[in-house]
Amino acid sequence: MKVGIRDGMIPVPFEEKFKKAKEIGFDGIELCMGVNYREHTLWQENGIDTVNKLAEEADIEVSSLSPGGFTAYSFMHPTDSVRTEGIAKLQYLAETCPKLGSNVILVPFFGGGQIKDEHITAPRFLDGLKTAAETAENEDVYLAIESTLSADQHQQIIDQVGSKHVGVYYDMGNATGLGFDSPAEIRSLGKSIVQMHIKDTGGNHAGEGDVDFTAVFEAAHAIGYDSWFVLETPGKDDPIASAAKNMNFVRESY
Repeated sequence: MKVGIRDGMIPVPFEEKFKKAKEIGFDGIELCMGVNYREHTLWQENGIDTVNKLAEEADIEVSSLSPGGFTAYSFMHPTDSVRTEGIAKLQYLAETCPKLGSNVILVPFFGGGQIKDEHITAPRFLDGLKTAAETAENEDVYLAIESTLSADQHQQIIDQVGSKHVGVYYDMGNATGLGFDSPAEIRSLGKSIVQMHIKDTGGNHAGEGDVDFTAVFEAAHAIGYDSWFVLETPGKDDPIASAAKNMNFVRESY
C-alpha cells in the first residue's frame, strides 16, 4: 500500500508540488489536468521529461493521471469531433503513462459527462470506451472509471467492454454521499477496483465524516487491495497540515 495525493490539493506552483508532497511524507502524486488540458506540462515540448525530472529530484512517484476535464469530451458527447478529441486525449495519456512510471488513468464521468442509466448499454458509450481501452491494453495501462454509478452498474460496463484494462477508481466518500454501502461495494467489485481515492463526506478530514473507514479498510484487505490510496481531501484553513493529517490517518488505520 502506498499513499499519494492529487496535486491540486497542494497549493504551491506545479514545479514545487513534487518536493512539497515528498516533504509531507507522500509516496506519490496524482497529476491532474482540466478542460484546457493542452496547457498542462504533459502536452508541452519536453513536458514528459520535465515531469520525470521533478519526480526524480523529489524522489517521489507519479501514482496516476487524472484528466478531470475529460467530462467535457465524454463518449456520449453529441458532437462527434468533441467525442473523438476525448478518446484521443485518453489514448495520448495511455501512451504517456509508462513514460512516467505509472499505469493508471482516472476516467471521470461527472457533471455534463455523467453516465446515465441508458448510457450503460449504449453502443456509442461502449464503443468509445473500447477504443480507448485498446490503446490502454497495448501500453499495459488501466482506465479507471469514476462516476456516480453503483458498483453493479460499474461492473456491468466492465463486463460489456471485456477488457482487463478497464476497471473502477473507487471513491468511498462519493459513494457514501450517494447512499451506497462502500464496504459492500468494495467487496463486490473486488479486483475490478484499480485504484482508490481517500475522501470523507461533508468536506471533513478522513475519519471525521460519515464514511466507516474501519469497514472500508477491512473490505479493502478482504479483496487483497495493495495499491495506491490517493487523497482527494479538502485542505481546510491549512492545506499542508490537512494533507499530513489525512495521510497519517490512512497509514495508521490501514
